[in-house]
Amino acid sequence: MGKGGGSPQPTSQNVVQTNLPEYVRPYFERLLKRTEAASKEDYIPYEGDRLAGFSEDQLASQDMMRQIAGSGIAGLDQAQSATGSGIDRALQGMGYRSEDFDAAQAQKYMDPYMQQVVDVQKERAILDAQRQGADRAAQAVQQGAFGGSRAAVQEGLAGEALSRQLAEIQASGQQQAFSQAQEQFERDRASRESAERLGLSAAGMASDQAAQLAQLGKLAREGDIQAASLLKSIGQDQQRLDQAGLDIAYQDFVRQRDYPKEMLNFYSSILRGVPVSPSTESTQFQAYNPTQQLLGAGLSAASLYKAFQ
Repeated sequence: MGKGGGSPQPTSQNVVQTNLPEYVRPYFERLLKRTEAASKEDYIPYEGDRLAGFSEDQLASQDMMRQIAGSGIAGLDQAQSATGSGIDRALQGMGYRSEDFDAAQAQKYMDPYMQQVVDVQKERAILDAQRQGADRAAQAVQQGAFGGSRAAVQEGLAGEALSRQLAEIQASGQQQAFSQAQEQFERDRASRESAERLGLSAAGMASDQAAQLAQLGKLAREGDIQAASLLKSIGQDQQRLDQAGLDIAYQDFVRQRDYPKEMLNFYSSILRGVPVSPSTESTQFQAYNPTQQLLGAGLSAASLYKAFQ
């Protein structure tokens, strides 16, 4: 070992070289060249479509769905309005109270001209009584009893009869007016109650018809949704078919693009399967030492020293 502490230099070197047989060498060389050329080729992008878009049926279905979502249920507003009106009428009906026929109602319904009729009847009765009194006075004069007690009694009785007659006329007129007022009141009350019942019935019928209209609108909406769904299903089938065509086109492109590389792999696998026995050459080299060579030539140490000066 020298002073530098390095490893000792080998005195000889054996080099082993393996060579392919001449009959397969050209094939391997061409394979390497083709492989190198293939590795330097530019990337070939796929310029076709990869994803199938929505079909016309799918787009039409989407438009239908948007319209259905924005339109709501036909007849629903009418049904709500009719139901609200029916509830209001029902509440009004619950608040209705039948009135009784009392003095205030009698005064309200009595014929305002009744008293005039009664007064006319009274005037007639008074005129009749006056004529009868005149006749009695004339008879009394003829009989010579005018101013006597008998005439006075007759006049008193006639006055009492007239008073009773006037009272009966007044009472009969009031009774007749009261009866007519009561009958009219009962007719009006029955009419109001009937109108209330009819109103409630009409409100109920309107509410039922509105509910039926809303139900028909709901059924129509469901039918539109089913039609849109069927159209969507048809569109999806068309989209799947289009997507399958795009996938096949891309797979064909990949196969065509990679075909040269597949052939190289195929070519390489064939060459790897060929039974080749490479030849081996071994060459031994001796390490060159000038000092040893000079000593071997018979040079002295002094000469060697001078040679290196």
